[in-house]
Amino acid sequence: MTVQSSKNYKLSYLAEFTEADLKGNAELIIESASGIAESDSSTITFADQFDYLKAALDSKAAAVVTKAEFLTRLASSTKNKSFLLTTNPRTVYARIANLLSATPYYTGEISADAVIADSVKLGKNISIHAGVVISERVEVADNTIIAPGVIIGPDVKLGKACLLHPGVIVERDSRLGDNVIIQSGSVIGSDGFGFATDNTGHYKIPQQGNVIIESGVEIGANVTIDRGASGPTIIRQGSKLDNLIQIAHNVEVGEESLIVSLTGIAGSTKLGRRVTLGGQSGIVGHIKLADYTTAAARAMVTASTKKGDFISGAPAREHRTALKEQAYLRRLPKYIEKIKQLEKRILELENNNLDKQD
Repeated sequence: MTVQSSKNYKLSYLAEFTEADLKGNAELIIESASGIAESDSSTITFADQFDYLKAALDSKAAAVVTKAEFLTRLASSTKNKSFLLTTNPRTVYARIANLLSATPYYTGEISADAVIADSVKLGKNISIHAGVVISERVEVADNTIIAPGVIIGPDVKLGKACLLHPGVIVERDSRLGDNVIIQSGSVIGSDGFGFATDNTGHYKIPQQGNVIIESGVEIGANVTIDRGASGPTIIRQGSKLDNLIQIAHNVEVGEESLIVSLTGIAGSTKLGRRVTLGGQSGIVGHIKLADYTTAAARAMVTASTKKGDFISGAPAREHRTALKEQAYLRRLPKYIEKIKQLEKRILELENNNLDKQD
């Protein structure tokens, strides 16, 4: 399928692009994607719940991404709307919104106010803004965008169509695959926290590894990913990291994992495929989280898991067990009061028995 170069698309093209079923005007031109309340006559929106569909029908949107089963439940007219029908409206909408949205910081030009070493190799159609510093022997592949104030250390390799937002730092020897997005303020390849300690002090262990970020990874703002002490720290393909996350040296994050903000992962821990870590999770070092593990928010994970485990609490354990323990803890004041009453009653009975003996 040939990708159009403009940001206006026929609805028939969007149906083909997302493999959705089209109902309505195939020639309809869509210029933007938005929420229901913000839509206009050239907008496509989405409804992944039936109540949202009713609101979408009353909106100005020209087209709606929704489920076929919702349309069959409508007792009223579809109000001349067109539809893309799919089992996952949110995903289809996300793909369309990305297609229609302008790419931030794209210029296709290299600013004269960027500092670029002579040994740097640049691909085609690259955007490099003012204040960028690119060190020796760096390689930047086609269509990559480097926003203002980015610093790239020596021997770094950036893949195709990467986007580095303002203020990102990519330290020496780091490797980024294709279509990697890094938000502002993140640091890739900082030294890991490695020290040898004796009674005279703490002695730094040189961090001689690097960071490998595979294709399709997105990293939020103010994330720190430490280089390996020896060997790499790895973020596998398709993983998504929220803001304010700490990844320590020699951690491996498996494919398509999701890590929510304020999570910290200690050194040498390995995450399997599609692991999900809720906000403020803490993961100790040198353990393995199996494929499809989910840790709830604020979980303190201290042991390895089995495939598909859903864990929570501190220390983290099977979620249902943790919920039961929390329920018992909430009742603890009542239990304590009851115990006090029982102790008082026992004491009274003992005193009565003594009086009878006397």
